[in-house]
Amino acid sequence: MTDIREIQVHMCAIGIGSGADVLRATLGSCVGIGVLWRERGLYGLAHCLLPEAPGHAASHASSQVANQSQAHSQPAAIGAKYVTQAIPSLLSLMQIQRSSYRELEVVLAGGANMVHYVRRPSHAPIGEQNFRTAQRLLDALGVRIVHTDVGGESGRQLLIDCRQHSFVVKKIARTL
Repeated sequence: MTDIREIQVHMCAIGIGSGADVLRATLGSCVGIGVLWRERGLYGLAHCLLPEAPGHAASHASSQVANQSQAHSQPAAIGAKYVTQAIPSLLSLMQIQRSSYRELEVVLAGGANMVHYVRRPSHAPIGEQNFRTAQRLLDALGVRIVHTDVGGESGRQLLIDCRQHSFVVKKIARTL
């Protein structure tokens, strides 16, 4: 019997797993993007801190992600600090070509509002921005989101069990 290998995916990081691996991310306002490619037995998880790099418009990011995936090239920098960086990084590291997008399933978790504001800011909370950016980019690519567990004020843990070809999202009770 193969030993289970736990892969903790920390903030701004990506984990790729298969076989007996279990990918795990603990999320607050960060968003976890889990990619399940069951046909190939390959799984990925990105732990994203922010929606996009400063100075990058969301529409520019959408076209950049689409162009990178069409050309099957690596993104400028592999990473997951930004949602707009994480999605092309996951696709590249997992060697997923556009023709295989229909085989993918994506899970989005996290995006909670972890800060209590005295006065609501003029912009949406960062967790909500993270989720919306991921949703918009994945929709633009035609990649199916099969489950979302986002928002609210509770953190979450996203686990992807590569052996079982499954995922689970657990809420983490908020303590004051």
